[in-house]
Amino acid sequence: MNELPIDVLVNKDNLLPSDYYPKDLVATDENENNIHEYQDSKRKPMIRGDIYPYYKKMIEDAKTCGLEITVDSGYRSYDYQQNVLDEFLAKFGEEAYQKVALPGASEHQTGLAFDFGYYRDGKYYLSDFVVEEDPEAVWMKENAHNYGFVLRYPKGKEEITGFQFEPWHFRFVGLELAKELFDEGITLDEYYARKVNGTLKR
Repeated sequence: MNELPIDVLVNKDNLLPSDYYPKDLVATDENENNIHEYQDSKRKPMIRGDIYPYYKKMIEDAKTCGLEITVDSGYRSYDYQQNVLDEFLAKFGEEAYQKVALPGASEHQTGLAFDFGYYRDGKYYLSDFVVEEDPEAVWMKENAHNYGFVLRYPKGKEEITGFQFEPWHFRFVGLELAKELFDEGITLDEYYARKVNGTLKR
């Protein structure tokens, strides 16, 4: 399968095949603090190589504002996502389906999305602990579109995206589309519903 276009819509209605993986993945940094119950603590977060320069510039600019943001969780394979879901199902029951994407429905599999964590006063905070009032979350929400990223699951759009509000989850869609989505206050789902009548098969 060819590399996915940066504006691809991935959700419960537009699934990725189980064998899809990005061909060019690069480690975002040396973050070794992203320890979750469902993952290998030695696994470095990765994103697609073609979007790395945009990510790097964004993180560098955030740092000039005194914010030390990093990728807590990047690319996840189909099987890895199944492991995540299994852990959440064991912990939260049916509520897990509002918190975690089904395998094939996760943007993480594209290599275009990431959950961020941050360092503050020498302490590392996992994405699990990010709240919308955090300075890091506020900065990302207000500035990420300038680098081609969007807050993928915003508050008030739960019925549209199918997921609860996630102030830590950002997705690369390109500079032009990111600005359009931000300026109009719409999600990628709404963009496709408007442009192609809600259908997309790639």
